[in-house]
Amino acid sequence: MKSGTELINYKVYVMDKRERVKYMLQAAAALFAVGYVFFSNIIIALIFSSAAFLYPKYKSKELAQERRAELNLQFKDALYSLSSSLSSGRSLESGVRAALSDLRVLYSDDNTYIIKEFEYIYRKMELNEPIETAMFNFAERSGLEDIRNFADVMSICKRSGGNLVQVVKNTSNIISDKIEIRQDIDLLLTKQKYEQKLLNIMPLVFIALIKFGGSGYMDSLYTSIKGYLLMGAALGILVISYAASQKIFQIKV
Repeated sequence: MKSGTELINYKVYVMDKRERVKYMLQAAAALFAVGYVFFSNIIIALIFSSAAFLYPKYKSKELAQERRAELNLQFKDALYSLSSSLSSGRSLESGVRAALSDLRVLYSDDNTYIIKEFEYIYRKMELNEPIETAMFNFAERSGLEDIRNFADVMSICKRSGGNLVQVVKNTSNIISDKIEIRQDIDLLLTKQKYEQKLLNIMPLVFIALIKFGGSGYMDSLYTSIKGYLLMGAALGILVISYAASQKIFQIKV
């Protein structure tokens, strides 16, 4: 996480030059290997590896998603602390202050995302700015539905004059339960995700073993147009199966 008071847009992950080069080299090596195993042609493998410059964009989205997932778990801890403070009779503003103190105990690094965000909210409170404004700012930058819902409830209660403490406490419990359910689902899918990765890699390993240890068993596939078309079709099926498996594991709660 960036140091200082700069606020993070969690929906976008900006790579530095070193990260871009690292991921491009990793992608180039993997694509070259795939191209060479499937087509046994260095030129085709180099053409494949040239697509590596697109990988940092894909990886940035993946890293941004991982960062939002981490922030969501940290937000759950913040809600537990906030709900506990409200249950003891504290006001919302006092609850935020107490939650910040609890988070600093829970997370040793002051640059932890949720600590930085609650510090920002607390500073806005000290400047007599509405807490819901700071929370909406946080929700917008986070891109997380749970934080947005929490900010909406807080704003509605402020405007309607409802029992803010009770409503916020109940909402905190509901959102915390929702995040826990999502964690349980991710835990149940962990084994299947490892199996999915192995199944996606095994065809490549199998073809490589036959190619390099099969005493010319697959040479006919690399010396004719029909062979290249068959290998291209096999690679296409492998790519489609990978994309489909990724979609299957995207379970929303």
